[in-house]
Amino acid sequence: MESKIEIVKLSRKQLYDDVWQLSVAGVARKYNLDYSRLISSCKEAEIPYPSSGYWTRKNRGKDVSLEIIPLEGDESLYVKLATNNSVVRRIKKIKSETDNVEKKPVRDFPEEVSSAVKESINDSVGVVLEENKKEKIIPELIGVLDFLEQDERERVLAVAYSLRINENARLHKALVQYKKRIADHDARLKKVQRQAYYTPHYNKPDNEWEFFKDVSEKGTARFMAILDAVFKAVEKLGETVNDDLSIKIKNDVVRIRVAEAEDTIKHELTKKEAQELIQYEDNIKQNKHPSKPRIRQYDYVYNGRIRIIFGEKNYIRDSEKEKLEDRLGDILIKLYERSEENRIARERREEEQRKREEEARKQEELRKRKELEIAHTIELVNKADDYRIASDIRAYIDAVAESGSEEAMSEWIEWARRKADWYDPTIARNDEYLGRREHGKSKDEKDLETVSARRIWNW
Repeated sequence: MESKIEIVKLSRKQLYDDVWQLSVAGVARKYNLDYSRLISSCKEAEIPYPSSGYWTRKNRGKDVSLEIIPLEGDESLYVKLATNNSVVRRIKKIKSETDNVEKKPVRDFPEEVSSAVKESINDSVGVVLEENKKEKIIPELIGVLDFLEQDERERVLAVAYSLRINENARLHKALVQYKKRIADHDARLKKVQRQAYYTPHYNKPDNEWEFFKDVSEKGTARFMAILDAVFKAVEKLGETVNDDLSIKIKNDVVRIRVAEAEDTIKHELTKKEAQELIQYEDNIKQNKHPSKPRIRQYDYVYNGRIRIIFGEKNYIRDSEKEKLEDRLGDILIKLYERSEENRIARERREEEQRKREEEARKQEELRKRKELEIAHTIELVNKADDYRIASDIRAYIDAVAESGSEEAMSEWIEWARRKADWYDPTIARNDEYLGRREHGKSKDEKDLETVSARRIWNW
């Protein structure tokens, strides 16, 4: 590993062996890499990697040897992979370089300024960013957003590096609406808390605001400013911010959570708790058997260190050297990376669903084909039975004719042969009285006595 810029350098063979021994997620943990960037690097280097179903089947002891995809091409070629730490360091460095660029004063424009003027301002900002790129203020980052097309990647990086909090800007509309929801919920909560028999479990209002529930009031104000800048940058790039504060990037929704760390301090007795303890001790002295008051030992106090959480364990947080306000570009890039992870997971689910549906379709076709085959086979047997009867009748006619009995009259023989032709499915003669025999039906369905009785009954 090149520790200076923290780039992991692996041969195609070594990376191939790792992903088939540890899984892509395992390799990402081993080398401190981003999962979605690692997937993109494997695709770019044409290194096959196993599906999630591969590990499920392997862990269950099933034979997965046929699922292993061999590595083709030059195995000695190297793949360079940027670690999570190197990305953060480079972004911070770039931001400090852009801060040294001479800045022109910016003034706020009133709402009545025409859209044409605003578009002109935006165009000017775009020109400045383009000039910055030409001056190498925004250098290439290995492995960062490589899954995007080059033009889009450059646009996202340009916005990420220029992202700042504007304290005088109007708050994003989604955050304004969320603040109203918080105020409405708090007002309804105070109203029900004044009721005589209020209990938090049963009387708490619906639609509790979940997004900022693990954050102090001061932390919420910080998050509002951070999200305001990020949301506006996302929309500038053509993406969407939803009412629940999730973000839709391309076709996938990215959900984030916010939280604030807490310090654990020893609990100090309140006046009410002290009175309950005194009452408890008095009851003990009076030989009563009271329940001991339940008083917690520790309190948990918000300490101002906040973090934005992407998924289960992936987050960006305050540190001793940097606040979240200084890492807005990292947050924006992480949103796009999370969107790519969601896309990969969604397409994997869709592919698995497609395979399940295809398998179900094949099974249904097989079931129908089997049912049809059974029906045709039964029909064949029934027709063969009729043919056998017709053959037996003809043999009997020949025997009667040879015996010279009185029954062997020409009229009877002709009648009997017509009946044989009526039974014979290869001839299927239509009888004047019996109609046309349904040769494919079962013996019971074609029984003449049953058919005759049914006809009489229907009549």
